[in-house]
Amino acid sequence: MADPRDEVRDDPDAPARRDDHEGEGATRGTARMEAFADAVFAIAFTLPVVEIHLPEASKPGGLLGTELVELWPSYLGYALASTVIGLYWVHHHFSGAIYRTTGHWFLIATAVFLAAIGFIAFPARVVAEHLTDPAAREGAAQYWVLALAAVSLTWLLKWTVGWRRGQVDSRLEPSYIARLNRGYWALGIANLAAAGLVFADWRLGLGLSTAALMALIIPPHTPRYRTEAPIVEGES
Repeated sequence: MADPRDEVRDDPDAPARRDDHEGEGATRGTARMEAFADAVFAIAFTLPVVEIHLPEASKPGGLLGTELVELWPSYLGYALASTVIGLYWVHHHFSGAIYRTTGHWFLIATAVFLAAIGFIAFPARVVAEHLTDPAAREGAAQYWVLALAAVSLTWLLKWTVGWRRGQVDSRLEPSYIARLNRGYWALGIANLAAAGLVFADWRLGLGLSTAALMALIIPPHTPRYRTEAPIVEGES
């Protein structure tokens, strides 16, 4: 006897069943995951400013301007962390149009990625505060590049698990999914190459890592659907 669920699965516009992923509890929508992720991003985005400390009031007030300028490593650390967090948040926000459901392993992969995002402010401080130290900047650059590689590879992990476990919207054209897959793998490979190169030449490794990060400024391609595109949230 035919399984009536097969008819539902054949319709890409049908709502996902809660039992579509056997052994993963119950399939759910992405709303709670996105809300949790946005909260993590918001906290990670604001925490770096806590590390910018007001200069001690032990000198005449006329020197305050100079002392504030001398805090430039803290400003740089904040800018670096904010750039990474902001760019990945933009792409995470975009991915809300790509994923349709969540499952156990996809949520674990998402948690790993968010842990990397939450940590990135610390290596940003390390590299910003040691760039002018000839004895320490090479190690600081290596640490920063490795941290950026970790964020990129956990993003790739999140995507791969979601794609392989069926969390990606089935209404999307296969060619569009393939293009996304190539782009995310290219980003991960570039960061992995930078993580290896930085130990041979820290300047080249840092340059490749920075170029890979800046590639995230390029807007993602508009999703292409096999059926009618879904209504965007908030539109009538």
